Amino acid sequence: MKQKRTLSILVLVLAVLLVLYGGLRIYQNRQTDDSDDTITVKKLSSLTSISYNNGEDLSFVKEDGTWYYADNKNYPIAQDTLNTLASTFQKMEAVRKLGKGDGLDDYGLKNPSYTVTVKDKDGTETSFYIGNAAGENYYLTVDDKSTIYTVSSDVVTSLSSTLDDFIQKDTFPTLSSGNITKVVVTQNGKKTTYKSDDDIDSIAGGLGTFTLGDCENYAASDSDLSKYGLDKDSQITVKVSYKDTDDSNKKKSITLCIGSKNSSGDYYVKLSDSDMVYLGDADVIKNILNPS
Repeated sequence: MKQKRTLSILVLVLAVLLVLYGGLRIYQNRQTDDSDDTITVKKLSSLTSISYNNGEDLSFVKEDGTWYYADNKNYPIAQDTLNTLASTFQKMEAVRKLGKGDGLDDYGLKNPSYTVTVKDKDGTETSFYIGNAAGENYYLTVDDKSTIYTVSSDVVTSLSSTLDDFIQKDTFPTLSSGNITKVVVTQNGKKTTYKSDDDIDSIAGGLGTFTLGDCENYAASDSDLSKYGLDKDSQITVKVSYKDTDDSNKKKSITLCIGSKNSSGDYYVKLSDSDMVYLGDADVIKNILNPS
């Protein structure tokens, strides 16, 4: 009799454990399903404008597939950078949906840190409001502020760029002693040619580390160029003949123009076929002009 009772208890305990195990599996599956679900705050068609303030008013418009700075359409905009920003707000995804936004002050959404207004090609205008930080995320609400979400901090990071960060800069090639074939430096009417392997090795050190720094003027006039020491009578030119890194049979050339120094000792520089003036690191320029 005692053995039967013990067996019954064991069977009962086993049944309870099986139920608990089954419930745990269901809970885990639900948790996994929930974590895999994407919370879409807003999904718009292709954007045609985006405006916000991050200390400066920034407004961009898209016309015929090209993004422009709304206040000056001649300003050279990096299309990939703007497309990345636009894609964030074209399909805004949340980490969590908190529900009704009664106490907007508690989330920093009554007076939001950022207000981003976009319009899509269908003419739909949407405003996104971003408030306080929520751990690694930020609180966000949309339009009538009826629902609050948390979104990735990447959304806020995407808004931290200044207008200068959106500029499409000229490109300077990757140069080394392996692909440079000839360099001609012209200064005060005097030309210095680097053509032998040893000569090229010496000047390649500077050319190989040269990069175009901050853009000082994206549309320099003749009077501007004179101010930068980049007029034809004052500038130093460095004409580089080189082989394309992707196709060694393709020969190319580029001419770097070097002007005067700024107050910090860096040089004003530009490419010969561009109106954009940049800063060039002083030590790098010295290595180009006085190779060891």
